[in-house]
Amino acid sequence: MRRFGLWAKKHWELCILIVSIVVSVGVIGGGVVYMRYQQNQEREYMYSVVMGSEGRKLIEDELRSADPNALTDKGRIKSYRILTDTIEHNPMGGIMVNVELNSDAELEIGLAFEKNNPEEELTVRITDLSGKAADLFHQLGA
Repeated sequence: MRRFGLWAKKHWELCILIVSIVVSVGVIGGGVVYMRYQQNQEREYMYSVVMGSEGRKLIEDELRSADPNALTDKGRIKSYRILTDTIEHNPMGGIMVNVELNSDAELEIGLAFEKNNPEEELTVRITDLSGKAADLFHQLGA
C-alpha cells in the first residue's frame, strides 16, 4: 500500500508541473499575441493619420510655408513622396515620418505630427533636414 501512495503523490506532482508549464506558455503566448495586435493597431492608426487627407494637407501646407509656389511648375519644390516605411511613434509623443522631395533621395525632410495644443488639433512641424534639403530651404529663405 505504501508504494501506491508514493506513486500517486509523484504522479500528482508531475500533473501540477505539466499544468503549470502549459498555463505559463499560454499566458506568455497570449501576451505576445496581444502585444503584436496592439502594435499593428497603432501602426494602422499612424499610417491613416499621415497618409490621410488631413495629414497630406498639413504636409503640403508646411511645404508651401517654405516655398509659396510649392507643388506647382513655378515652385522649387515640385513634388513630395511620403516614405511610408519611416512612419513611427515618437517616444515624446506624436508620429514621425520622412518625406522625399522632387523624387530626389538626397532631398529628405523629417516631420513630426502632434496634438500638443489645447484644441487637440493635429499639427506638423519639420524636425530634420538632409544636407541638400537644408540648402534648398536656406535658398528659399525658410
